[in-house]
Amino acid sequence: MHSLSLFFRTFAHPTKKHFDGERISYFEVMGISWSLQMLYAFYSVFALYLGVISYEYLSSSKDFTHLVFASFNVTFQKISLFTTLAQVIFYPFIFQFGFKFWTYILKFYAEIFEYEGERDLSIEIEELLNSIYTANIFLIIPIFGNVLSFLTQGYYLFIGLRAKLYFTRLQAFLVLMTPLFLMFLLAILIASYFSLLISLL
Repeated sequence: MHSLSLFFRTFAHPTKKHFDGERISYFEVMGISWSLQMLYAFYSVFALYLGVISYEYLSSSKDFTHLVFASFNVTFQKISLFTTLAQVIFYPFIFQFGFKFWTYILKFYAEIFEYEGERDLSIEIEELLNSIYTANIFLIIPIFGNVLSFLTQGYYLFIGLRAKLYFTRLQAFLVLMTPLFLMFLLAILIASYFSLLISLL
């Protein structure tokens, strides 16, 4: 219960500076986020089940047969189910990767922008990332919970950079754009690699 209390408190006050005893830990955030991910996965599986039941009803009813595609199959449902279960099973690894990725990114930018805060940089970054992941509370909402969680995480990152690392709006915006920039570079590298292979054939 104490962990849940800290989780909700951090979610309600994402930019507040916490001290020992009132600061939620990395493992507490991961554990609660994993539980919320399981709940969201249950919603997704239930929605897939309803979809299959609805399809079977429509396809067996003469009144609705014309509404069903003849080439429809359950491949998409199987892929969705596999993806959902994989996200739950491997969530701790995904969480750790995301946490470490953003830790390195934030440390990199903090050194470039010359962080001069009163507290140790590692503490500020851990608090900031913990507050970001508390946005997973929106996963209790079916269908739109994942989108709300993602948008809130971006907002919490922006205001956290401003409040905890003292970044300007432009600096915080550059940090937010970093994943897109890295994906753009990766796409260029992949395209260049395949172009080189094709030219050698």
